[in-house]
Amino acid sequence: MKFLLVPLLIIGMFASFIAALAAMLFFTGTVKNSEQLQSLITAPPHDSTRVVEEFATRSDELDELLETASHYNSTYEAELKRTRELQDSLLSEQLRITTIADSLATQNQLLGRDVDSTLKLRQEENLKNMAVLFNKIKAANAAEILQQNAELSDTTVARLMKQLQPAQMAKIMGNMDPAYAARVAKLMQEL
Repeated sequence: MKFLLVPLLIIGMFASFIAALAAMLFFTGTVKNSEQLQSLITAPPHDSTRVVEEFATRSDELDELLETASHYNSTYEAELKRTRELQDSLLSEQLRITTIADSLATQNQLLGRDVDSTLKLRQEENLKNMAVLFNKIKAANAAEILQQNAELSDTTVARLMKQLQPAQMAKIMGNMDPAYAARVAKLMQEL
């Protein structure tokens, strides 16, 4: 008799579990009638790991959009780098032109000729334009440009530095060789 009670107990527990599950399905509204319960029980197994086709398509579209955005970002970075290089090149050329104009004015003064007021105005305008550019570029690059240009006189550098924003001027002078920075600071004080 003992051996008969254990299987009956297991069957009874299984039946009560199924009854509780069916009651829960009816109570929650997942199943409305006995036909729905029967179709739920006899339905073929469903692969829950398979993604619905609608979502798979969206994922592919998102991957494509991400790839396009990545391409545009790399293009933007390359163009930004090229623009900065062109800006630095333009700045170097403007420095060279200002240096030549400054040296011509100095030579004219040495020869005893007075510098034309138009030329002085043009030089001041060039310095203002250069100051605008120097305010925009990195201080380390600006310091390197100002120190490496052998044609640019210390006086011109001092005049240019006086027209910069104080914060940018301090950063540039902090990146200069200390002896050169001291020489420029002294000239700035004298101007």
